[in-house]
Amino acid sequence: MSSFSERRLVTIVAEAVIEERLLRDLRAWGVQGFTVGRSEGDPFGSRVADVEGSFVRIECIVSNATAERVLERLAEVYLSRFKIVAYDQVVRVVRGDKYT
Repeated sequence: MSSFSERRLVTIVAEAVIEERLLRDLRAWGVQGFTVGRSEGDPFGSRVADVEGSFVRIECIVSNATAERVLERLAEVYLSRFKIVAYDQVVRVVRGDKYT
């Protein structure tokens, strides 16, 4: 019997100005835990001077259903108004029951 469970790692790179709102929404959409870090770069083809240091990277490990919900809600609520990159990937984790 394997001690690993498959879950999804959802990664979001977004404008830092929406960090608190985004974290509140992620909790409402079923995310129980996440990691947040500052992110630099030019992920959107913008002029670097306009965006330098103004991004946040959020990662959360969740179930398939929660990953789908998060990505769908991001598309509905945020993508047309803010600079956001969001994607997910399958990951194997220990203690899979900790991730909803």
